[in-house]
Amino acid sequence: MKKRLIDIVGSIEYPITCAIIKNQLTGFLDEVETDAETIEFLDVRKGEGRRTYERTLAFLSAYAASKIDPSWHISIKHSYGDALYGEIDGKYSDDYVEELLRVMKDVVKKDYKIDKLELPKEDVIERLRKEKRYDDIKLLKFLSRYHTPIYMLHGFFAYFAGPLLPRTGLLKVFDIKPYPPGFLIVLPDPKNPDKLAEIPHREKLFHTFQESKEWVNILGVNYVGDLNDLIASGKISEMLKIQEAFHEKKIAQIADMIYKRRDSVRVVLIAGPSSSGKTTFAKRLRIHLRVVGLNPVTLSTDNYFVNRDKTPLDENGEPDYESFEAIDHELLRDHLARLIKGEEVQVPKFNFHTGNRSDKRIPLKLQKNDIVIIEGIHALNPRLTEGISDENKFRIYVSALTQLNIDAINRIPTRDTRLIRRIVRDMRYRGHDAKTTIKMWPKVQQGEEKWIFPYQEEADIMFNSALVHELAVLKIYAEPILRVLDSSEKEYAEALRLLNFLSHFMGLLPDEVPPTSIIREFIGGSSFKY
Repeated sequence: MKKRLIDIVGSIEYPITCAIIKNQLTGFLDEVETDAETIEFLDVRKGEGRRTYERTLAFLSAYAASKIDPSWHISIKHSYGDALYGEIDGKYSDDYVEELLRVMKDVVKKDYKIDKLELPKEDVIERLRKEKRYDDIKLLKFLSRYHTPIYMLHGFFAYFAGPLLPRTGLLKVFDIKPYPPGFLIVLPDPKNPDKLAEIPHREKLFHTFQESKEWVNILGVNYVGDLNDLIASGKISEMLKIQEAFHEKKIAQIADMIYKRRDSVRVVLIAGPSSSGKTTFAKRLRIHLRVVGLNPVTLSTDNYFVNRDKTPLDENGEPDYESFEAIDHELLRDHLARLIKGEEVQVPKFNFHTGNRSDKRIPLKLQKNDIVIIEGIHALNPRLTEGISDENKFRIYVSALTQLNIDAINRIPTRDTRLIRRIVRDMRYRGHDAKTTIKMWPKVQQGEEKWIFPYQEEADIMFNSALVHELAVLKIYAEPILRVLDSSEKEYAEALRLLNFLSHFMGLLPDEVPPTSIIREFIGGSSFKY
């Protein structure tokens, strides 16, 4: 016999948001067997527990907007630290934002129940058609499911790709703040969920997201349904070429910026989180620097790893390869300073099979038009280039800041794109199955929070490596890898979540993906050597 999970457990309190049962993500409005085994509760602090809270806030904001004015339509664009950035159909004023917060708080105070229905897809589409929600129709018509889950609140309904909370009263901690041309939904602090998170000002990151929004507007592909329409109609080719051209143009602009500072810049520093595409970006930038008359020389931070017996340990006593101390930063800093002075250095060579630095050394000395490129996760850490004048450095931050969303209130987390990239690459080139990559991902995220994200605003320029069409391409490679996980494995829940996410995309063969594309770093077929 099946019952909703909330009816089985009786009640829940904040900060609990969802659960894992038999290694499957389960919302409290989902039906499960009444003899369900051990229930692992998730909360608002991390992972799918936090995403469930985010989704429910997005649902509440859309509901509140519809009650204030039926012409208002909320779009949740992207994350912004521990907040969600959204807009009200291009409209903006502080009064709008204050009214949105007031209505949301009122709905939370009244603790309304949220209902979940499983309806035939055509019935949902008919409802959407009556309300002229054509973007949602585009999305659902390509879903290969007979029944479609929708969430209801006093006549307002929306589709979501994951579970929501069962009551509005569970949204205990949040705030809405003006952030022109939109607003921020501030989330709970991930370390202390009883208080609001602090939101640092990230002007450069926000500017990069806004630039990406302009890209998708030009492409006419704001949501997954738009992308699927192009694939299904056979009209994807031109869009793909334009998107790749955006990348090419941006990289050329960055090369021009470096050229204008050629009399002072001697070092180009490229940093970014895991699977952001910084390696391919660095290779493409090299080409554009050659075009403007500069001669780039690459200095890999990988060759400056300390010997494995000197690698620092994390709190669990395991080697922490993400740590800044895993790099011989003193030697690298010394080499950079000497290169800038025109001296010759002996660059080390790290042997990843033995885990030690080899006896081999490579002599390096900069000539007149030479410029050093350093690519690595710590490249923007000020300690790495301490003592080197800022005028001698040009800093670039690379990340896959996903421009595309599932629909107006179902956003695609940037980390999901990078995780899928990494799952595909690790299987194809590193011999790691999806279980291994998923298992190590939380540690990778910890390293990013500590060693990468705090320095992203130090960059002179940011480059968004995300491509509108890439998840449709990655789907073809990722789905078989994810499907082999066994239901008895802990990582199965995350694999199922990713498979559900990818089910929203039509697959796209990589035939027209250029050999220099960022995606080629992960799926293969690149004309670059890695």
